[in-house]
Amino acid sequence: MNPNYKFNPNQLAKETSDAYSAASYTSWNSVCLLLAQRGFNRWEAEAVLRSKWTRWARDMWDKPSKPTSSALAAYLDMYGLVPGHPKVNELVMDTFGVELNLELNEHGRPCRRGSMPGNPAGVTVLVPLGTPPICDPTSETYWSA
Repeated sequence: MNPNYKFNPNQLAKETSDAYSAASYTSWNSVCLLLAQRGFNRWEAEAVLRSKWTRWARDMWDKPSKPTSSALAAYLDMYGLVPGHPKVNELVMDTFGVELNLELNEHGRPCRRGSMPGNPAGVTVLVPLGTPPICDPTSETYWSA
């Protein structure tokens, strides 16, 4: 895996192979790689992969063959959909909000609530989804580094 990616595209392709549009693309791995290359975090990427966006991108494909990752790239570009875009954040909340008990922070980013070691009971912080453990003050990795 490229160390600059926020998730492993091949692993996510396996985990989302049951997504509605997965079999409709020439390479689901390439679709996942596209999202990794564009800087989406794992939850943003999975939300996109499981969304109607991949179907709409496929429907816009004007070639007689199965769409490639270029179809999704064109769709994302057409609507300016990048990591952290309000529509992407909304998609993440719709996909994972209840399951992961997410909240939006003051910038509209999906976050999970956690507590830091040594804080009084009930004192919590919001940590944006996709924050690496080394940067997450609620993780053991952060405090042991």
